[in-house]
Amino acid sequence: MRQPQSFGETVPPLVVVDTSVVINLNATGRANDIVRAFGVTLCASGVVRDELFLDRLNGRDDAGLAQLLVKDGLLEFLPFDVESESLFESLVAGPAEKTLDDGEAATLALAAAWSGVAIIDERKAIKIAGDRFPDLQLRTTADILRSDRVFAALGRAEVAEAVFNGLKEARMAVPAFHHDWLVGLLGERIVECRSLPAALRQIFE
Repeated sequence: MRQPQSFGETVPPLVVVDTSVVINLNATGRANDIVRAFGVTLCASGVVRDELFLDRLNGRDDAGLAQLLVKDGLLEFLPFDVESESLFESLVAGPAEKTLDDGEAATLALAAAWSGVAIIDERKAIKIAGDRFPDLQLRTTADILRSDRVFAALGRAEVAEAVFNGLKEARMAVPAFHHDWLVGLLGERIVECRSLPAALRQIFE
């Protein structure tokens, strides 16, 4: 599986986020500050907007929180064009092992059609993206949170609190290659993050 690469000081101009990324950022309690520090208006498909409206199980109203980001110019929902709609349809039709849910498919379709960077956390989506779009740049929510710009603006302690909240409240997925960073950032608090692999949490148990 191709591993997403971390952000450095430079952030690409077109960053397309999946539904889970918006949910993770909302769960940090600092979404506005994080995206503002990141320095780029995030983009998402209208499909992602619809998924956020349908998700009422977490008690946070992610659709409403996303609209606050839109109001502040930090998130923009975009429609498909002809190319991205065709790519979307190709990613949702076919055998289950080769297709994605609508939000993931829409994210990859927009990013691939418009030469953007896709922010996506699910392992299956990352694998399919690597197979279908080998030139597409991939990142994860964790890459936003550990970016130089966010650390400079919020400071280590506030980033640690945001990451902890994302793990606890949204069960944020974090790729294995970021686990050492998580351990260094959170220390013993990692034990409370039940969405992380047991082997990782057992370091402090």
